[in-house]
Amino acid sequence: MDRRRPRRLPLRPLVLIVEHPEATRARYDLALPALGFEVMTARQDDDPCRRAWELHPDIIVTSFPVTTDDLWPFLRDLRRSARTREIPVVAVSGHVSRSDVERAERDGLAAFLTHPCMPLELASALRQVLEGHVLGGTER
Repeated sequence: MDRRRPRRLPLRPLVLIVEHPEATRARYDLALPALGFEVMTARQDDDPCRRAWELHPDIIVTSFPVTTDDLWPFLRDLRRSARTREIPVVAVSGHVSRSDVERAERDGLAAFLTHPCMPLELASALRQVLEGHVLGGTER
C-alpha cells in the first residue's frame, strides 16, 4: 500500500483511534498502552481530522464500516493538510473487498486489518507500518 521511508520511532508511538465501536475502542485503550503505545481517541462527536491535526499522532487506526463510505473522505481530508498528510492510517473491517483494497492502495491507506483484530495483532501491524513495511491487502 502506501510506501513510507523508515523513520526513527518514538519509544511510545501515539495512536489515534477513530470511530471504533465502544467495546473495541475500550479494549484498544486498555491494551495498547501495555504493548508500548500512547493512545488517544476521537469519539463520534469529534471531528477526526481536526483531532489528528491537534494531536499529530504517529499513526491512526479507524474502523471501516462496510455500509458507508466514511473512510475515503476522511483519508482525503487528512491528505489535504501538510500537518496530517504523512500520518499512516490503518483501517480495521469485518469485510474487505478487492475494490476496497485497490482503492486503499490508490488513496494511501497504510493497511487493512480484518475483525476480529486483537490488540496484540494490531500492535504488531502498527509497528510494521511505522517501521515502513508495506502490509498488503487484508492482513491478519
